[in-house]
Amino acid sequence: MKLLVLAAGVLGLATAWTVAPQPTQAQDKKVFALVPKLVGVPFYSDVETGCKAEAQKIGVECLFTGGTQVDEAEQVRVIRDLITKNVSGLAIAPNNPASVASAIEAAQAKGIPVITFDSDAPNSKRTAFVGTNNRQGGEEGGKAFQATLPKGGKYAVITGGLAADNLNERIEGFKSQLGDGFTEVAGSPYPCEDDANRGVQLVQDVLAKNPDLVGFFFSGGWPMFAPQAYARALKNKLDDMKAGKFAVVAFDVQDSQLQLLKQGYATALVGQRPMMMGAKSIDILNQLAAKETVPPVVDTGVDIVTAKNVEGYKKQ
Repeated sequence: MKLLVLAAGVLGLATAWTVAPQPTQAQDKKVFALVPKLVGVPFYSDVETGCKAEAQKIGVECLFTGGTQVDEAEQVRVIRDLITKNVSGLAIAPNNPASVASAIEAAQAKGIPVITFDSDAPNSKRTAFVGTNNRQGGEEGGKAFQATLPKGGKYAVITGGLAADNLNERIEGFKSQLGDGFTEVAGSPYPCEDDANRGVQLVQDVLAKNPDLVGFFFSGGWPMFAPQAYARALKNKLDDMKAGKFAVVAFDVQDSQLQLLKQGYATALVGQRPMMMGAKSIDILNQLAAKETVPPVVDTGVDIVTAKNVEGYKKQ
């Protein structure tokens, strides 16, 4: 009889353990998803680095995912898939603000907090924006361009996608600082669709069609992400650049760009802070998941990098 009672007791303990397992840390961990315009480019790789480092620090998970090309429909598909998976929060860099608005509304309706980073969608139901004051960054680039070429001249703009609000704000800010002596070439801004090789080809084509061009503004660093091809495209302008007769001002401060700046193939770089952007996005989502109030805009700032300060510059 005692043996039967003991066996029953052990069985009861086993049954109780099976029915009510203790939750694990992995089950409790919040998963915050960041969806960039596309993955596999240097800028967003830095955002991912900042995102994952901060996530590890505060005990959450950063899921960095998106398409490999600038594709509005694919970005929406990725977002809706993440909504289905019921992630704890979403941060999106919209390719086109209008295209993601309904997906953002669907996420918020399901109780998933949504913010934007790098590229904003101010007319959507997103809660906050984390990133660069793009107009201000463009203005700083325009000041550097104007200071280098005070007499003005003919210039061209190379951008990513024509529908990207953040890029258009940079271009507007840049132009606002140019004097009356400047003229934008016909067809500008030229979209490279965030493709480095396409960006270099545009540099070559514009120079061939406009031999009197005095400079370029890149609203992102794409042509410079293919540094050897970019240097070949501008080799005939190198002496003029070093003499202050030709200017190239570009957003971003990737390693390839900093090297080109040191070699004289750029006048100034407008440095965003992508790692900070990734870290702040995770922090804001974590606060929203905890039902805390967050500011509507978190400005991560810009840095102006020239030949004078490039040696001491550190990316953030």
